[in-house]
Amino acid sequence: MFRFPWKKVGLNPSNVAPDGRSLPSRDLTDSGGLARRLGRIMLVVLLILSLLVHNPMLFLLDVLVLIALGTSWLWGRYCLAGVSYARSFQNERLFFGEETDLWIEVVNAKPLPLTWFKAEDEFPKELKVQRVEWGYSSNLLRRTMVNLYSLRWYERVRRRYRVVGNRRGVYDIGPVSISSGDLFGFRRRQADLDQQQTLLVYPKIVPLERLDLRAARPLGEFSAERRIVEDPLRLAGTRDYQPGDSIRHIHWKATARRSLLQTKVFDPSASQHLVICLNTQTLERLYEGTVVDFLETAIVVAASVAHAGLDARRSVGLSANSAIRNAEQWLHLPASRHDLQQMRILEALAQLNAQPLLSFENLLRLEAPQLPYGATLLAVSPIVTEPILTALLDLRLAGHPVALIVVGRQPDRPVPPELPMQCVLENWTELKSLDFTFGRQSSAI
Repeated sequence: MFRFPWKKVGLNPSNVAPDGRSLPSRDLTDSGGLARRLGRIMLVVLLILSLLVHNPMLFLLDVLVLIALGTSWLWGRYCLAGVSYARSFQNERLFFGEETDLWIEVVNAKPLPLTWFKAEDEFPKELKVQRVEWGYSSNLLRRTMVNLYSLRWYERVRRRYRVVGNRRGVYDIGPVSISSGDLFGFRRRQADLDQQQTLLVYPKIVPLERLDLRAARPLGEFSAERRIVEDPLRLAGTRDYQPGDSIRHIHWKATARRSLLQTKVFDPSASQHLVICLNTQTLERLYEGTVVDFLETAIVVAASVAHAGLDARRSVGLSANSAIRNAEQWLHLPASRHDLQQMRILEALAQLNAQPLLSFENLLRLEAPQLPYGATLLAVSPIVTEPILTALLDLRLAGHPVALIVVGRQPDRPVPPELPMQCVLENWTELKSLDFTFGRQSSAI
């Protein structure tokens, strides 16, 4: 007995459930119609008549029609038996602009060939797949990938497509509707397969030409306004020894040169922690909807700054006033320098919803008690309101260096001079790099 080698991961017979039961399929043929019943009665009558009158031509015609009907019934009954449909991605996580292979594999593991086999696989409209014949879906936001096959007995067919991650997001692929039938088109059977997969596309990341935060310093290039913790890895110079200085911090070479005890002076490490707060509200009145380009630009800016901060070996955290997919609370990732922190931030931004759960000023006040001591806070927002400015100034008074990045447009109200601000006016699709010099109203290159 022939057994098909099911070696590929995720490739199972489409008409067999995980517990071994057959998946339900629907016979789309109207076999109970009056015309069909009359046709069968007529064939039986003609067969009997041909035998009575000894007419070989009438008998042969009747037999041929009966064979055709029997073959049609056999195909219609067993066309989907032993048939499998499998979909697999080379990579299920894509960076923006990256491409991957999509493989569609259909197997007919039975001795009955299929003159035609149709698979309709649901895809989101926003996902770009090259060289595909698209069909319509009942969901306006989705479309179906239509594949037609003609399969011999025990035949496997594989088709490859290219998927392009040209927009961040979580894309649900599936379910699949498969159908087949007889050669004559008399009978047709259909089955729905709950084969669903998720493809994740990370947001776009652009390089930072410069991040000159003289008041906020999220990447720690400049000295802190006040000393919080001295970093022994950042030597700033030496000074004369004073009573109370640690013996471990004496600079012996400088002491020998000057014949006077010298103590090492270190730069403070107040800006080791960077927390990015992202506002997903793009219009002052929430009921007015969402400006998608403003939101996507803000996400690109947040992802780019987080990437640059982690590359500089800083501890980076992320908060937003929207939830990620299948979550009930707003996004909150504590500051960390873990190797997986960048993937956590990118995955969270890829799944971030556009609907805010709370106002941005409330998010800032809720995040304030959780901020690490002396952490720099970088607010990325498409809108600037008085409550937002007040919340940022309160954080600054609490000892946190604060800076504001406004995306999409210039703020329509004056920003206090003690609050460093920068604007990004270009659309996210046109951004090539970012140049942040706070105190100067330039944006992107």
